[in-house]
Amino acid sequence: MQKPHQHRFKTFLKQRRVSLVIIPLAIATSVGLIFWYSTVTEAKTETIRKDRAAQVVIDDANIAKVVAKKAAAAKAKQEAEAQAAADQAITANDATATTIDSLTCNPSKNHNDPSSVDVVVNKKHCIQPVTYVPGDLVSIGNGFMLSAKAVDGFTAMMAAAAAADEPLSVTSSYRSYGDQVATYAYWVNTSGAAGADTYSARPGYSEHQTGLAFDVADAAKQYVLSNFIKTSQYQWLLTHAAEYGFVQRYYAGYESITGYSAEEWHYRYVGVAVAKDMQAKGIKTLEQYWNISGGDY
Repeated sequence: MQKPHQHRFKTFLKQRRVSLVIIPLAIATSVGLIFWYSTVTEAKTETIRKDRAAQVVIDDANIAKVVAKKAAAAKAKQEAEAQAAADQAITANDATATTIDSLTCNPSKNHNDPSSVDVVVNKKHCIQPVTYVPGDLVSIGNGFMLSAKAVDGFTAMMAAAAAADEPLSVTSSYRSYGDQVATYAYWVNTSGAAGADTYSARPGYSEHQTGLAFDVADAAKQYVLSNFIKTSQYQWLLTHAAEYGFVQRYYAGYESITGYSAEEWHYRYVGVAVAKDMQAKGIKTLEQYWNISGGDY
């Protein structure tokens, strides 16, 4: 026979049985729903994040295209303006192919053969014909060319500089008449015709057109143009360039003779004998060495 308290406990269990089953089930269901909702929400959030990241990439690409298009348009406009300015400057100074002739730009009648290593090209002596193209151009790499007359000396000098841990690179070499039109146009647009004339030759008056001249920089091209003077490579050239037939064409203090500001980066092939003789005698310009007129136009 059951005791009274045992009977009451069994009765309690019977009365609460449904609740004891439903409550844990409800809790488990709630936890499951929360986990499901959290997982779905996190997945949606990740999808949104990826979509936004992808859109940012697309937007950046579109912005880059617009910027590039505007930059190209600005460059084209600048080049057109530069060309127009140069054409005007050249015409105003009687330096076009239609106005240059041997009577007005080669008064000395000496050292005026552009195919010879003794040619002098300056503001008083243009190239004849002004559209002259050397017939012996040779590639020296990276799209640059020189006259075959200068190539052996150039190759030997570059190798010697590299061996002396003074490696050099070329920034400009042969330039055609058309190339010089563009080059001069750029500098006219940058500095005006008067400014450009102090360091850029008018078309038909550039040594680069002979294929005997080139511009140099350090190997990494960190020191170019007027910065080249700061390098040890420049000091090496001062001592050794003549051994290979090259001279620095434009020195500071000789502007009234050469017509140009100093260009420590511009070298001209004249042959070993002449280069060494100039070095030994301390003569800095071809105008002085060959007694040729120079100076401004």
